[in-house]
Amino acid sequence: MTRQMATITFGIALLACIASPAAAQRYKYPPGPPYRACPDTLTLFDVQQADTLLAPCHPATLDTVWGVEGVITGFDARASAYGFYMQTVNANTLAWSGVDVFTGATNYNGPVPGTPTGGNLVLGDVVRVYATTQEFPNPNGETELEGPDTIQGTNDIIIRKVGTAPVPAVKVGTTHDFNWVPGISAATAEPYEGCLVRINGPMHVARIAGTGLLGNNFLVVLNASPSDSVMIDGFTLAVPAFGTPPLNATVGFVRGILNQRTSNGVNSYRIQLRDGNDINVDAPPNLAEAYALENNKLRLVFDKNLDLTTAQNEGNYSLGSGLSGSTVDLATLVGGAGTTVELDITSVLEPGDTETITAQSIGTATCPLCLSSGQTLEFAQGITPLYEETASSSARLAPFGTLATFKGVQAPDPAFLPLFDDRSKYAGPGTAFGRRITVRGVGVQQYGSLHYLMGLSGGKRNGISVFGPSQPLVPGHKYRIACRVQEFGGETEIVQTVNITDEGLATVPAASLQTIHDLADTTTDATQSLNTGEDWEGVLVSIDNARVVNFNTDPVDPSPGGSFRVVGGGGDTILVSSLGGHYTYDPTAGDFLDVTGILHQDGNYRILPRSDADIVFPAANVDPGAVDFSLEVRPTLGPTHQVRFSLPRRDRVELGVYDLVGRRLAVLASGEMEAGVYRREWNGRDANGDRAGAGIYFYRLRVGEQVLTMRAVRLE
Repeated sequence: MTRQMATITFGIALLACIASPAAAQRYKYPPGPPYRACPDTLTLFDVQQADTLLAPCHPATLDTVWGVEGVITGFDARASAYGFYMQTVNANTLAWSGVDVFTGATNYNGPVPGTPTGGNLVLGDVVRVYATTQEFPNPNGETELEGPDTIQGTNDIIIRKVGTAPVPAVKVGTTHDFNWVPGISAATAEPYEGCLVRINGPMHVARIAGTGLLGNNFLVVLNASPSDSVMIDGFTLAVPAFGTPPLNATVGFVRGILNQRTSNGVNSYRIQLRDGNDINVDAPPNLAEAYALENNKLRLVFDKNLDLTTAQNEGNYSLGSGLSGSTVDLATLVGGAGTTVELDITSVLEPGDTETITAQSIGTATCPLCLSSGQTLEFAQGITPLYEETASSSARLAPFGTLATFKGVQAPDPAFLPLFDDRSKYAGPGTAFGRRITVRGVGVQQYGSLHYLMGLSGGKRNGISVFGPSQPLVPGHKYRIACRVQEFGGETEIVQTVNITDEGLATVPAASLQTIHDLADTTTDATQSLNTGEDWEGVLVSIDNARVVNFNTDPVDPSPGGSFRVVGGGGDTILVSSLGGHYTYDPTAGDFLDVTGILHQDGNYRILPRSDADIVFPAANVDPGAVDFSLEVRPTLGPTHQVRFSLPRRDRVELGVYDLVGRRLAVLASGEMEAGVYRREWNGRDANGDRAGAGIYFYRLRVGEQVLTMRAVRLE
C-alpha cells in the first residue's frame, strides 16, 4: 500500500468507525488472505507478530491501524525526534507486546495543545493510537507507529488517553537471550523488541568504546559467563544521558526497553536505559548538564541519584571565574533527592559571558563513597540576550569596531565576518551545537518543527527560530529556555532545549516595517553598517504596498494558500510562504498587499505570515486615484519615527532624512513606486550605521517636481 493510499484508507475508515460503530464492525482490516478475520482494532500482538495462521492480522509496512492500545513504559524525550514506548495492558504473555510510537517533532511528554490528550502523558498512562506502521530502519530495525503522512514535522498521529495501569511486568532474561549480535539472539530478543527487559548480575562493564559503540553506549557481560555481550544504551531514552561507567565496574542488574538499531554501520540489539534507576552500578555520578536559571542561579543535572550530604556541600563546586571573585554560595539537592542540584552564586561576569562549573567529590544515593573526580562543563553565564546594544557605535574600532558594542545570540561573531559568514558566536563550528545558554523571549508562531521566539523589546536581530522544542512555544507567552545554538541552512537556530519554563502572558513585539530591498539582501555586512536580511532573520517584519507577480516557471500562477512572490517599488522581489498552511489567500498577479510575518532564512529570505490577517489589501489597492499626495511623521518627539506617505500616481520617489545644516543622513525610499500608501521607519542611524544624536531632523519627500517637508525631534 502506498503512503498516499494508506493515508486515504486511514481517514475514510476512521471516519466510518467514529460515525457508525456497526459499520465499523463490518469493515475487516487489514485486507489479506482468505484466512483473515481481523477486527478493526488490532492489538500490539497483531502489530508485532509476523503474519501466520496463528496470528493472521499483522499489518504490512505503511498500513494504517487504529485503536492500538497500550500502557506507556518509557519516553524518547530527546529533541527533536520524540516518541514513547507502550506495552499491552495485562498481557497473557510478554512476547510481541511492545512497540515504539514515533511522534516526530511533537513531545507528548510535554504539553501539546489542541490534541485529544493535550499532551503531558506520563508513565502508566493507557493510550489508544491511530497511526501508520513502519519499520525503522528497514530492514533490521524496530516496528514503529507514526502519523499517516510519515513526515516528522507534522503532528497527524491521533493519541487518546483512556486510563491508567501499572507498568507491565519486566521480562527477565539472560545475557545470551539479549546478546547484542542479532545472529546469536534474534530468536530470543526479537519477540521482546519494544518491551521492558531485565538481566540480573553480577555483571561487569566489558567494553566502553570501539566498533559499534557511540557515546554513552557500553557492553556488559555476566561474570560467570562472559561469552555473551549485551549493549546498554544510556543515551536514547535517558535525559540527561547516562554516563559511561568505568571499565570493569560492577553491575548488579540492568533493565530498560529493548530495541534494534544500527550504530556506526553495526546492527545490534540494545537495552535502552530510561534513567539512572534502570541500572545498579558501582560508579560515581557524571555531571550531564549545567545551565543558568537566572544571573545568580545555576542548575546542574547528574546521571544518577545523588548522596544528599556530598551533593549539598557547596565546597564541592567551583566557578571558572572564581579567581576573579565569583563564588558558589549555596548548593541544594532539589526535593532532597534525585539528580538535580541548584546553586546560588555571585558572579563577576556579564550575562552571556563564557563560564565553567566544576563538580567533584560527590557520591550517589546507592554508593555514597563512589566519589566523582573533577568534572567541568561550559555554559554562558546568566540570561543571554538575543541581541543587545551596549554602547554608542560611534566608538568605532577599524575595521570591525561596531561589533564591540553589540552582544547576544544574534550578534555576529567578528572572527567570521571577514570570511563572509554572519554567524552566532554561540553556535558550534559548521552545523555543530555550541555551548549551553539560557535565553528569555516571547513565543510568536509555530511553523511545523520551527517555533519562533522574539526578545521582549523586539527590533533588529531580536528574533530566532527554535527547532523541535520539548514543548510548544505558545504565541503571547514568555519563556525561559535552556538550550544550545546551531547554524543550519543559513539560519541561527535554538536546538536541544533541555528546559523550558512558561513564565506567563506577554505582549508579542510589534512588526518592524522594512523594505523588500533590505529584507531580501543576502550581503554579508562585514562592517555592520548596512540594513540587510540578516538583521531581521527570525523577527516579525512587515512590508507595504507590494505587488504580487507570477512565477517565471510553471506553474506560473501561484496556488491558493501557497507560496507567492511580491515586488516592491524599487523592483526588488521576495517570496511569501505559508510553511505549514497558515493562510488561504489565493495570490493574483497585480494584487497590492501589505504583508506581515516572520523573516525566515533558508539560503534566501522569505516572509512567513501567521494567518490571513497578516495579508492585507491596502486602501490604495481599492482606489489609487483617491489617494492624495501627503507626508506624515509620528511621533514628532521620540527616539524612532514612523513615516507615512502617499502617492496619487506612479512616479519617481525620494524620501530622505536631513539634519539642521541640510546634510542627508539616510534614504528611506528611492526609485519608481506605484500609487498607494507607504510606511517607513527611521531608527536614528545614518547611512554608515552610526547613531545620530538627539536633535531636530527634517523628512523631505520629493515626487516628480513636488516636495513635502516635515520636522521631528529625535530623543536618545
